Amino acid sequence: MTNPLINKRQHLINLQTQVQRLLDELAKDDIGAGFQAATYWHGELVVNAFSGSADALGHNPVHPDTLFVMQSCSKGVISTAIHILAEQGKLGYDERISHYWPEFGANGKEEITLRQVLTHTAGVPLMPAHADMELVTNWQAMVYEMEQLQPIWEPGIKAGYHGLTFGWILGETAARADGRAIGQIVQDEICKPLGMDRELYLGATAETRIAEISGEAVPIASMPDEMLFKRVLPPALVPVANPEWNSACFHSAAVPAVNAVANAQALARMYASLIGEGVDGRRLLKPATIAEAARLQFEGIDEVALAPVRLGLGYSLSQDGDVMGGSRAAFGYAGLGGMIGYADPSNGLAVAVLCNRMKVGRGDRSPDRLVTDLIREKLCHR
Repeated sequence: MTNPLINKRQHLINLQTQVQRLLDELAKDDIGAGFQAATYWHGELVVNAFSGSADALGHNPVHPDTLFVMQSCSKGVISTAIHILAEQGKLGYDERISHYWPEFGANGKEEITLRQVLTHTAGVPLMPAHADMELVTNWQAMVYEMEQLQPIWEPGIKAGYHGLTFGWILGETAARADGRAIGQIVQDEICKPLGMDRELYLGATAETRIAEISGEAVPIASMPDEMLFKRVLPPALVPVANPEWNSACFHSAAVPAVNAVANAQALARMYASLIGEGVDGRRLLKPATIAEAARLQFEGIDEVALAPVRLGLGYSLSQDGDVMGGSRAAFGYAGLGGMIGYADPSNGLAVAVLCNRMKVGRGDRSPDRLVTDLIREKLCHR
């Protein structure tokens, strides 16, 4: 008689082998490309794979504890921190940002709420025209710049990707309400409770395990000047074209929307702690809080990305054909280069895929899609 527990264990061993083989294939013909993938299933770590190089020349292999700059996957981390403060009663979703941060209320921003910032409907996605890497690594300077912003549409009426401003607005609001810097909030409220205080950082001071970003520059400079996207993510700040993305100065600064660093296991563990029974019996947020955070807030065309979106409070929500598999319960955030961190409570699944090689136009060959499709095929369709 077949033992179902033995069958399950063998199935999971096979899945680990298949994901490892996939990452090895992705890394084989691309010197300088490094990858990690991790999956929690019903609170258990079932995949933790890694392959390739942590530097552009292929000299330093990726290890399980290699850290990756997570690009916009960082937004999921910051949003989780905001929800923790909301659950603690320090923030209210429908409270005005200016309640916590009076100076923010200048130039037509008096009524912008925390909910509107989390849903990219606040109308302040544009970066200052003079923004460069020196400016964005100076927290107080960026706080001042956020105070000077003017809405380009009436807050709340439509959504447009707040690619960088999202992080400073939420980060300073959290600091004003709580008293701790946003990087410290992430450490205290997310990393330490989950036993990963050396695996995820916002502001990685003196950290030497961070994989070098390399590859192709995103072609933002060639976009027409009238495109909002070019002012949301200015060419002067695009990864790869700007080697400062690999500098200790950038890594140690808090640029909350894009420069959190982690390994894939830590990112997947954070999402696993938000659903089901959590991880090791611990949940970061109550079920009611995450239900509100993952509830549909906006569905339509993003004014900046010019693409359909489904948005919760700080998280993207899955839609048909996307990397999260179209499960209406799934929520998370993707990052430039083929990265993703997300949770799918309907399948008890939390997945993270990280990489350091920027490539344009990979489509269905993007590492996040290849890995997540494989994992869902083996775990969710049985």
